[in-house]
Amino acid sequence: MSIYKASAHCYNIEDEEKDDHPWYHDILRYVKNHEYLDQATENDKRTLRRLASDYVLDGEILYKKRKDQGVYRTHANGFIMARKIMRFKYYWYTLEGNCISYAQRCHKCQIYRDKIHMPYSPLHVMTSP
Repeated sequence: MSIYKASAHCYNIEDEEKDDHPWYHDILRYVKNHEYLDQATENDKRTLRRLASDYVLDGEILYKKRKDQGVYRTHANGFIMARKIMRFKYYWYTLEGNCISYAQRCHKCQIYRDKIHMPYSPLHVMTSP
């Protein structure tokens, strides 16, 4: 252990500017009215647009979009879905089994999945008129 005579600098988080708004207030304001803060820089605006793309407004309630399903996206498979859930710091004992059974029962997954397991069908010649 050694002692240094140079002073150390630290940043006190409690002295941060406090307001009465919840953490999602800026996102809600952007999704609702497409307005930024007055002192927002271009980088702040870009960050807010990126964050707001994950949320949708229903009436006055702000909802976070699900990560596993998009408009035309399916679950890759149960294993990958389980890894995505673990990336968000969630885990339970039967996580992987639950994800696999969910992907097997998901109607969207069954419709849009890869067709590599489909039986062969004859090719048809298309002629132009």
